[in-house]
Amino acid sequence: MILWLKAFHLISMVAWFAGLFYMFRLFVNRVENRNDPAVSDVLQGMATRLYRFIATPAMVATLGVGLAMLIAQPVYLTWGWVQLKLGLVAILVGYHLYVGRVLRRFATGDLYLTSRQCRIRNEIPTPLLILIVLLAVLRPGS
Repeated sequence: MILWLKAFHLISMVAWFAGLFYMFRLFVNRVENRNDPAVSDVLQGMATRLYRFIATPAMVATLGVGLAMLIAQPVYLTWGWVQLKLGLVAILVGYHLYVGRVLRRFATGDLYLTSRQCRIRNEIPTPLLILIVLLAVLRPGS
């Protein structure tokens, strides 16, 4: 059973990161096309659907399956690398919520970020992904 949970945890995590990696790319294009309402509307719609129908459900699935693994194997919570991973996941959830806030502001026409700022924010999930995967694969201290 735990192997099935791990498999679904990885699948949902990949979908979640895919959504997060693409969100700020859409925001970059939205900011750079602010004077073209047709393009801007299409990009806002794409970002809204990506967030609502892919990234957020994938986040919920990742967290839900992760919680199921912790319930199935509570010993995991005693491992330092799991505790660190959970801390990084908490930061990732915060980032996800921040993306949603940017999406809502952009939906009102408040394009308060520059394309450069969007590009920089687009890089935030990358180190989190690297650290989370390294912790899960290398399991330091166990």
